[in-house]
Amino acid sequence: MQTTNIDDVETAQNDSGSQSVRRAVVDIGSNSVRLVIFDGPLRAPMAICNEKALCGLGRDVMEDGALNSVSVDAALATLRRFRIILSAYGDPPTSTIATAAVRSAKDGATFVDAVKSVGFDVKVISGHEEAELAALGVFAVEPDARGLAGDMGGGSLELVSIKKGEATQSISLPIGPLSVMRATGGNISKARVLMEEALKDVSFLKRGKYDALYSVGGAWRSIARIHMNLKHYPLSVLHRYELSASSAIEVCDLVAKQSRQSLEEIPGISRKRIDTLPLAAIALKTLLVEMDAKRVIVSSGGVREGLLYQALNKRQRDADPLLEACRFFSSRFSPEPRFGAAALKVVAPLFNNDPTVKLRILEATAELVDIAAYSHPDLRGRHAFDTAISAPFVGVSHNERIWIALALYCRYCGRNAPLPNEQAISLLDWETQQSATQAGLALRFAATLAPKSPDLLNGCTLIKSSDALILNAPADHEPLIGETPRKRLDSLAASFSLPLVLNYSS
Repeated sequence: MQTTNIDDVETAQNDSGSQSVRRAVVDIGSNSVRLVIFDGPLRAPMAICNEKALCGLGRDVMEDGALNSVSVDAALATLRRFRIILSAYGDPPTSTIATAAVRSAKDGATFVDAVKSVGFDVKVISGHEEAELAALGVFAVEPDARGLAGDMGGGSLELVSIKKGEATQSISLPIGPLSVMRATGGNISKARVLMEEALKDVSFLKRGKYDALYSVGGAWRSIARIHMNLKHYPLSVLHRYELSASSAIEVCDLVAKQSRQSLEEIPGISRKRIDTLPLAAIALKTLLVEMDAKRVIVSSGGVREGLLYQALNKRQRDADPLLEACRFFSSRFSPEPRFGAAALKVVAPLFNNDPTVKLRILEATAELVDIAAYSHPDLRGRHAFDTAISAPFVGVSHNERIWIALALYCRYCGRNAPLPNEQAISLLDWETQQSATQAGLALRFAATLAPKSPDLLNGCTLIKSSDALILNAPADHEPLIGETPRKRLDSLAASFSLPLVLNYSS
């Protein structure tokens, strides 16, 4: 059975907003063969099945340029398994691509025919297409990305100049770890020279032109994970993990010098990736030195996410992926998904002049205001905090993610409860911690004033003047300000060190 391509999904389904739409990508790479099944809103897809096998199609290529039969058999066996899994998921629309190893192999066409016989309508993409899709994947998860995107695959390195949602220049270089390993016999010195020569020929790679490198690909993510572990970083989310170029170079030097045994002892690093990791580290260092970048930003988006993003229309692309994801979570876990938007109208005026509060981040927090409603009452605050810290949200920095988490914790637990993960919270300066606490207390009041009842919040607003915190509310809402809402309103006013004024209007 042939799979339906993602591009063929009906327009009505593509316009589903934050509703769940299931689709899949099969990526036949030089090192791994991977199946990812996505669910969730089109603008913020979330992987619900992520399977891979390190088949090494580009690892042991024959002397005549043909694919190694053992690797081919492993890839086809993996694809047959994927075919069964996709059938169990109801055969969602699926795009299947093959990259550097297959496009450069002497018998690539024969392999493609074998893949089609398994049931996958595979497309062998060019180096240029791979670079463009990598750039689209970065835009999918970081709409404002600006700099150079680098996608380190097993067989090739794609470089793309990105700015304002567009890929302006791109190139595919045959200096992925497996290609370099074959060309140099694994000799580190020769590998470094080969990579330097390849990068010097890239016309748009001028020193100092790009402030940031957006790092894509499993090998470079592994290097970032090593740096994260060395720092004892309090978050485990790799997306938008940021490190200075000098720090990245230091960890690249460390990885390049390690023995295989030492690398195998690092948690979270696949053993089948161990022999390619030093070469990936040399490539990253060589690129950073050549471009004279200031920082490296890890991107969770790549070719697979680029395929999904490519299928969207302009209106869908323009949607905010963070807000789409938060609305999706709310639709699944909140008793009344409309409540978040109603609560936002009440609390947003409090922060109009606060430079530490971004409206879209406050909106995302409001959408998640009841995210822990179905948790045990004693655990709601921690559950909400952990959700914000670890959920697969994109379009959000680590500090913004922590702000949301702290605000949601205070929404459930108030001002005086012991804070979870104080190390993570300490990444925020005091003023930013304070605004997150105040936003949480404001949402806590709104959730108590009109529990799960958005219509009861109509006409209510919280305003901060120079000498008072003011609640404006319709006169018929006066009975709603009972003991608990009043206590929480007093706590909110105290957080601003302002007296409280209740203003009822007829």
